[in-house]
Amino acid sequence: MTNPPWRAVADAYWARELGCREDELFSTAVWMKPHGEALADYNGVFALFRDGRAIVSFPADRLEELAGRLPSEGLSPDVLASHFSGQGYRVIGPAFIGYADSVRDAGGDVRAMDGLDRGMIDELRGACSEMEWEHGGSDLGDSPCSGSFEAGELAALAGYEVWDDSIAHICVVTHPDFRARGHAKRAASHLAARAIAAGLVPQYRTLVANVPSMKAAEALGFQPYARSVAVRLGERTQ
Repeated sequence: MTNPPWRAVADAYWARELGCREDELFSTAVWMKPHGEALADYNGVFALFRDGRAIVSFPADRLEELAGRLPSEGLSPDVLASHFSGQGYRVIGPAFIGYADSVRDAGGDVRAMDGLDRGMIDELRGACSEMEWEHGGSDLGDSPCSGSFEAGELAALAGYEVWDDSIAHICVVTHPDFRARGHAKRAASHLAARAIAAGLVPQYRTLVANVPSMKAAEALGFQPYARSVAVRLGERTQ
């Protein structure tokens, strides 16, 4: 089967991020390696999983210590996450990573946001928790944004960061009063189409446990690339 066009962009990005060649991605059942240049300053563990294979990247000075605690066979996103969760570190994942060359139009009252909308964006931020905004919020000064509206109110905001001049990493946040109404999907659809028109490949990443977000990714046509787990070693949660 021929790979979709987005696959080459994704492979190139993740190979650079993990410090390996593209043909080394998912080349063995489990590959435990030191961080490459892109992750050299990251005090954590980062792993990608696809088709039953894994590549796990560690701080170089802790590779032997940390890798030695993990199973060399049967390593899955859940196994890795549960291993480090039990040690009290902050674990992010398992997360779905998907890409698309085209997205389905989700309809609704959606449009591009501009500087005149800053007040509405500030109101949306104030309605969300600090963590919700950290994970899904966007600033007009940093990236293009699209909004989904209900009765004239900003119900959801989507923005993207450009990674490696090729990938549009999408973030979405929804007002607490308008959740479970499809607004995040509509905003993400509008923004992803704008990213594609700009010559970028849109990336959708969400926690696998976030069922509504996973359903939105599928409905919009984002195809699965890999699942990730990130462990921040310097942040004990207990």
